[in-house]
Amino acid sequence: MRILGGRDAVLSSTPWMAFLHNHLQFVCGGSLITREFVLTAAHCVMPTPKNLMVRLGEYDLTRQWDCINDVCAPKYREYMVTRIYTHPSYRSIAAYDLALLKLNQSVEYTGAIRPICLVMPEKFHEWYRLVDSVKEFTLTGWGVTETEPVSHVLQTANLTQINRRTCHDQYGHSVDHTHICAGSSDSFACVGDSGSPLGMKVEHNRRNVYAQVGIVSRGPKHCDGVTVFTNVVSFTEWIFSTILYDAKYMS
Repeated sequence: MRILGGRDAVLSSTPWMAFLHNHLQFVCGGSLITREFVLTAAHCVMPTPKNLMVRLGEYDLTRQWDCINDVCAPKYREYMVTRIYTHPSYRSIAAYDLALLKLNQSVEYTGAIRPICLVMPEKFHEWYRLVDSVKEFTLTGWGVTETEPVSHVLQTANLTQINRRTCHDQYGHSVDHTHICAGSSDSFACVGDSGSPLGMKVEHNRRNVYAQVGIVSRGPKHCDGVTVFTNVVSFTEWIFSTILYDAKYMS
């Protein structure tokens, strides 16, 4: 998927963004969710790519150091992917399109590298209602733009939530509560940004935080309509249980 109608993101404004690549060949976007795990789409890693790397703290792909008005962010950091967990029910892009990537070492947080918030399992129903009521989300990624084959600067765009019934009419029965549909007349995702996070601001402990609610999954062939996102709220329990399993049995 790629972002069309987007704009340059503010430097270090989305420190959870992950740039997945294979020998510097762009693979997909992703999001840092813990010191050792990145969340992305399952179709990005099926079949499993060799020598998959994750770059954190990236902004402008053409520069070693990212600076705006003489203010520079710390240099990006590279991590190897040592294990890949795709959802056990994943068979195609139509459903269960999410995966966890285990990094080769613990990530040191900086001003340019921090995890994104996820929904806690005990608040499923509350979050389902909240996500369904949201009118607008924010998407970020390095996908193709109207003028560049690959955007060298991280892009962001605001997307309007689309009723699932409308989305169902376009994609069929494969769109259900485990998906989020979003797009707008001038901003939407297309080929190039798969795996990137869809998020929104929520109130937590009397302050606003940014939480991930979706993962770019699929869109129309000609990039002219609604984009379908994996609804992260539906899979938070699997995400947390997989991380706990890895810590207990794979360390």
